[in-house]
Amino acid sequence: MKILKLNILSIFFIIFIFKQNILAQDLKVYGTYKANKLTITSYSKSWNNNMLKNLYAELLNNSHGEEFNYLSNIYIYPDSPEGVNGLYYDNIILENDKYILGENAYINIYNGERFNTIPKIAYTLSHEYGHHYMIYNLIKNENIYYNNLKESNYVKIRGLEGVPVIYDVNSEDYLYHWDIIEIMADDYVQLLGSSNAKLSYDYKSIDEILKADENLYENPSSFNLKPQLNPYIPLAADITGLYSYMFNLGGFKVKEPNKPKSPKFNNITGSITLNGEVTYNISWNNPNKDEFIEYTLVMYPDNNPFVPYPLETLTSKEPLNVSFGSYSIKDENGSIKSISEIYEGNYTLKLYMKSSSGLIYTGPIITSDFTKLYQNTLLNNKNIKNGKDKDKDTGKNNNIIEKPSASPDIKPIGPSSSGSLGDLFYINSKK
Repeated sequence: MKILKLNILSIFFIIFIFKQNILAQDLKVYGTYKANKLTITSYSKSWNNNMLKNLYAELLNNSHGEEFNYLSNIYIYPDSPEGVNGLYYDNIILENDKYILGENAYINIYNGERFNTIPKIAYTLSHEYGHHYMIYNLIKNENIYYNNLKESNYVKIRGLEGVPVIYDVNSEDYLYHWDIIEIMADDYVQLLGSSNAKLSYDYKSIDEILKADENLYENPSSFNLKPQLNPYIPLAADITGLYSYMFNLGGFKVKEPNKPKSPKFNNITGSITLNGEVTYNISWNNPNKDEFIEYTLVMYPDNNPFVPYPLETLTSKEPLNVSFGSYSIKDENGSIKSISEIYEGNYTLKLYMKSSSGLIYTGPIITSDFTKLYQNTLLNNKNIKNGKDKDKDTGKNNNIIEKPSASPDIKPIGPSSSGSLGDLFYINSKK
């Protein structure tokens, strides 16, 4: 969330007003935890002393360097002002054209009643700490602050020159997803964040949902659905050199990780369901047979990449094909159960690839006209009905759609001997 930039005098003033607001709202302290120079205070009943101790341990799981000692407080609130989940307040002083690091930076985390476990709060904590990590280390290493961020090596390596990045939060054309500060914090989570901050959701395909008699997803905002806020720029791990640069800022020397090979999509196919609608299927090859890769296929209208819809989460050890759209089956008493998802116009399908280290990459992307796909599927089905129906004499039901088999080079295997998928990828199954 947005950073508030402060100097020493304004910090004391804001802290005074801040404490006055706490008294006015009669907020109760439910827990405190102190470690080294950091104090964590909870005004949320969901976060007691023991929970705060666990939160501190979670904070340490995010990559950090000397800047950690310049964070003085973390406050957790039960609800949220204006819908924000977190705010970061820095503590920087300018003297003789040089920035000096203060030791009173702090983080506010909101919605403590809703984010009442470590997995639920981890992303916000990591994102807000990402602000702290980037600002303090850019000042320390490059003497870069908000007013000269354009000159940073980060902007050059990230490839943000010539794109509509916003460096002034007060600009009339301000857009949150183009805010340079938010882009940096998103990159921190992707590359340096804890595994809890990068949790995946185990999305099921349309046929699996119907057969299991589950409700459609409410589109939870998981890391493997929305790895970053800005959908118009590459993911952080896709940028060569950004990984090592971000770690080097904190004083760490690391090697660039090997990027998984990008698969290739096969053509989207369609078939008719029992209710006369269309089930689509897409598959892809497996160039990473010797690695354990988590794949998540998402879909969004071509003119609105901000609302991706999850189609399925798979791994490189499973058949790599996904059914989506509408789906129908007959239950034991002969009645038809259906899920109807009808698409019109152009939609984009994007495949995310998450490595065992938690880094997420962009795989293949395809845009298709689903109005034409729908019409062609209906036409092909009509031509088949007008021709010879080979299944008619065998008693088979032509209309029941079963999930198509994977591409020829993919063979299903048993469970991984190294543990459950949840252990390997921190996948949260919907219960």
